Amino acid sequence: MREIMGREIAKGVRELKRSKTLFGVLVAFAFALSVAMAVPVYAADVGLTKGVTPTTPNEYQLGDTIHYVMSIVNWSSQEDVVVQAVRDVLPDGSTVYPTGPALPYTLNPGQSQGYTYDWVANETGTVINTFYASGYQISTFNDTFSVSVAKSSLVIRREGGSSASLVDKLRLVAPWVGLVACAAVVTLLVLRKRRHA
Repeated sequence: MREIMGREIAKGVRELKRSKTLFGVLVAFAFALSVAMAVPVYAADVGLTKGVTPTTPNEYQLGDTIHYVMSIVNWSSQEDVVVQAVRDVLPDGSTVYPTGPALPYTLNPGQSQGYTYDWVANETGTVINTFYASGYQISTFNDTFSVSVAKSSLVIRREGGSSASLVDKLRLVAPWVGLVACAAVVTLLVLRKRRHA
């Protein structure tokens, strides 16, 4: 489990380094944080994964469909777990129950169960979708689990026209601002060096 988490966090860090905008940095950071928080809880050793397909760029325009992919994983090497409930809280606050096997169902050691759900982006900004699962270990009924994992995505207004928000316009300009700032610093250093020469 830690090896998988380490790989996912490293993936988020690589995304962070490749990002050219502040919003890209924030989205990459949120991704790495959401993966790091998807740690199995309680002794039942159950974990969740959540993502979107396609995985990049994870940036959508208002009205686009975001395809969420979730799974429940029994990381135990010995214990079966019973999944009693699953739900997905969408960015607009509504709760849906993704289609899957009839509840309750059993996951054997190392087994996983996948779910998908499509959501049409109806708000802008960073949107967060949270997947929840709960149940218990078969060998010890009192050993329950209740886990959740969140996935954030960036939704912007459609480009073009005057309806683009200031944030959307800054997102388009941000890479150039950094370049201009670097050029200004280099120019100042050159001028300073010439004065002291």
